[in-house]
Amino acid sequence: MADRHRVEDEDAPRSSGALVQSGLSAAEPVDAAARDAAFGAFYREAVPTLVAFLMWQGAALAEAADIAQETMIAAYQRWTTIRVPLAWARRVASRALARRIARVGEDPVDDLAQANPLLPDESGLSDWEQRHDILRLLALLPPRQRQVMAWTLDDYTPAEIAEELQINPDAVRANLHKARRSLTRHLAAQGGEPR
Repeated sequence: MADRHRVEDEDAPRSSGALVQSGLSAAEPVDAAARDAAFGAFYREAVPTLVAFLMWQGAALAEAADIAQETMIAAYQRWTTIRVPLAWARRVASRALARRIARVGEDPVDDLAQANPLLPDESGLSDWEQRHDILRLLALLPPRQRQVMAWTLDDYTPAEIAEELQINPDAVRANLHKARRSLTRHLAAQGGEPR
């Protein structure tokens, strides 16, 4: 099960035997149309979840969409060397967000709500409210706890998170424990309601 999130290291030499999730290999002549079709399917599936993943880590919608686009460009350029594209995209996007956060010295004013062509139209108000409540709760956490919770919300295990973030699994579990304890206290203080 841990192999579903394994990816080729970005700095590793690109071997001709690296398999792509689409089933194509670099050793075989790759039909450009088949490669583009496989990437297109991945793109349509991955971008909305990648944007949400980045927002769970504290990115604004516009910033999350920008990072997702930059990540998809890099993914397309390396498509034949990526073993598990979704995990690779999350790792690259998460690192890009961390670099942006480290660069920014101040918080901008609240952004105006804008329609975004990268995200599907939301017809369910309760789904939107639930995501908004999750974002509000995650914003209460320190950055590392927020990051670990974002990976957890995307169904990664502590061991997989530790591998992707290159930190000790015990540190992941400790951050999860602290985050859950903090969120439980906050919800209890609010009478069980996330607002």
